[in-house]
Amino acid sequence: MTAVKEITLHPPHISIGTWWIIASIVTVLLLAVCMPLAPTRDSKVKVACIPLLGVVFLGGAAKLRAHDLETVLSVYSTATLAFPLGLVGRGKEVRKAFEDEKLFGKANPQPKLTNQLLIAVCGMLLVWAWLRCG
Repeated sequence: MTAVKEITLHPPHISIGTWWIIASIVTVLLLAVCMPLAPTRDSKVKVACIPLLGVVFLGGAAKLRAHDLETVLSVYSTATLAFPLGLVGRGKEVRKAFEDEKLFGKANPQPKLTNQLLIAVCGMLLVWAWLRCG
């Protein structure tokens, strides 16, 4: 008889310093992918405020719920990374949505863009859960 070897995939331990580096890289990636997609100065300012709002929100939530810095940085990094992953390669759809909103007051649904964003958000949620819970 042969013995069956159990294979488990344990998440890596990521230090606080590494999380800071990851969060910085993810922020730059978010701005590099999303800023060119924003058609107006006003929308570019809104995109530029996303990381700041994320830090403020997560900082407040961490204070209220007594989360450690590692948890906050992991949530920020994975949540922020979902947006560039969800938008990459969908520039035409994003620009069309912005233009429709400008012309008609609301954006028409872009199914492929919506699906890619949904998959990216769900995927990053699974990555975060794996990193935090194993």
